[in-house]
Amino acid sequence: MPVSLQVRLFTGFIMHELGLAMSVREIVEDTAAKNGSVKVNAVNIAVGEFSAVSIDALEFALDVAKKGSCFEDAEIRITPVKTIFLCDDCKAESIMKDYVFQCSSCGSASVKIIAGDRMYVESIDIETGE
Repeated sequence: MPVSLQVRLFTGFIMHELGLAMSVREIVEDTAAKNGSVKVNAVNIAVGEFSAVSIDALEFALDVAKKGSCFEDAEIRITPVKTIFLCDDCKAESIMKDYVFQCSSCGSASVKIIAGDRMYVESIDIETGE
């Protein structure tokens, strides 16, 4: 694969996470403003392993997105979340292993994802003027 193509593919990956990072910035800034925050100390983000989000790329994008914001000096904590299925047949929950969509209790392939397919801001540690 030519080097220029590798750079383009990687840049495209970063662009996805940059959009997500800008959404995180908007959430943090809105929350801080609504609560009269004078400082944001930390932002806790959950990233599902089946969410199509690269944690490394997200960390890089957040470093860019937080520049000049109320959380520029805040600690960013990213927690990976395992993908969990609920079996339609036996109602057991299973943790996905090796991207196999199968109940670990009964072997059924009739499962649906109930966790680990999303990225979201879990909490924001802010200081107010009070």
